Amino acid sequence: MCDTFCYRSGSNLWFGKNSDREPNEAHEVLFVKGLANDPGTKVKCTYLEIPEVPQTFDVILCKPVWMWGAEMGVNSHGVAIGNEAVFTRGRNPEEPALTGMDLLRLALQRSTSARGAVDCITGLLTTYGQGGNCGFSHPFYYNNSFLIADRKETWVLETVGRDWAVKKFVTSTAISNALTLRSDWDEVSPGLRDLHDLAGQKSDPIVTRFSQAVLRRDRVMEGLIRITPGVSIKQAFDLLRSHHGSASLPRDSLTANTVCMHAGFGPIRIDQTTGSFVVDFHEDQMVVWITGTSAPCLSVFHPVLLNGFRNDTRISTEEDWRENETLHRNAIFCSDDRIQIFQSERDVLENDFIADMTNASSMKGRMDIVELCQRRRQELLTRWGERFSSEKKVKGHFFYRRAWRTFNKEANFQNDL
Repeated sequence: MCDTFCYRSGSNLWFGKNSDREPNEAHEVLFVKGLANDPGTKVKCTYLEIPEVPQTFDVILCKPVWMWGAEMGVNSHGVAIGNEAVFTRGRNPEEPALTGMDLLRLALQRSTSARGAVDCITGLLTTYGQGGNCGFSHPFYYNNSFLIADRKETWVLETVGRDWAVKKFVTSTAISNALTLRSDWDEVSPGLRDLHDLAGQKSDPIVTRFSQAVLRRDRVMEGLIRITPGVSIKQAFDLLRSHHGSASLPRDSLTANTVCMHAGFGPIRIDQTTGSFVVDFHEDQMVVWITGTSAPCLSVFHPVLLNGFRNDTRISTEEDWRENETLHRNAIFCSDDRIQIFQSERDVLENDFIADMTNASSMKGRMDIVELCQRRRQELLTRWGERFSSEKKVKGHFFYRRAWRTFNKEANFQNDL
């Protein structure tokens, strides 16, 4: 389960996404250098090997460590994409093919515009189809939707098997784990052309309902409307931290799937936001903000620059994710008051990062600030990791505690709950 948005207002263009995966599914952030490829070169995706194109482009990718594809990313041409699992009537695509995450990565590495990324994905979808297991510890099959944006335009692309429909947006919009297009598409593949209501006729009503995708998308859309134009991008960070109006973590609910998603007890609350991503599109310099860690409400967004790397680089590794996961799994059983003190310190730090990046006057200055931000972020997380570890844990929350004891045992985390 995930949420993705694109905010457009005046000179502001922000693209953001939470990657919601299994709570033990480590998240990594990569920079992959574009390459000139020889004729006959092939690329091995998660399940399929397909012909490579003559030239690929630089990308930053946020992804589960075990997949080739990515949940979200941006390329050197200023194209950003996020994907969502969508649940449709009939059998989901189990036969190994290109996953939705493969399609996203391929489009970023091959496209110079949002429109080009639409054409890339639909072409690959028609040729190779989509499918294969996308679950980490258990089988999970689904179709995909995509939010695709560049500085000029935004597209929503929704798929059912090899079929697709696409709509262009000129204002802010968002997607979640549900089909949203009705008969208002701009273009559609032949297999869907006779439908009068894509979402109504093709959505699986049961899974879509329990994912609370409609509620989450509504909350994001409401948040986009409330953003104050011309003010700090921290509003985008906070939108991804939404617990739907609550200042507390959704510990004991059996059904709560909030934008900032927290795994819990029961068959519905099985996912966790394992990494978050925001792109701030400047005319002169695009800044990518990442957490690389679970739960944006307990994470720090820090900046990276796509043109700040010369070679393939693991910006945030599985080891980094696991190190901060210890902080996260201790923090969720600390008092709300203690968590709020951490968040206040974190907010001050992020505001400093934003101000420093905004005021930097040169590429070297920005690079120096990025390095300083990463050091200050790590200092905060190390200090608070020790505090949360030694802090007295709140009582009660029997089922929530039981769920996290199971998660910890499965992933060999030694947190004392």
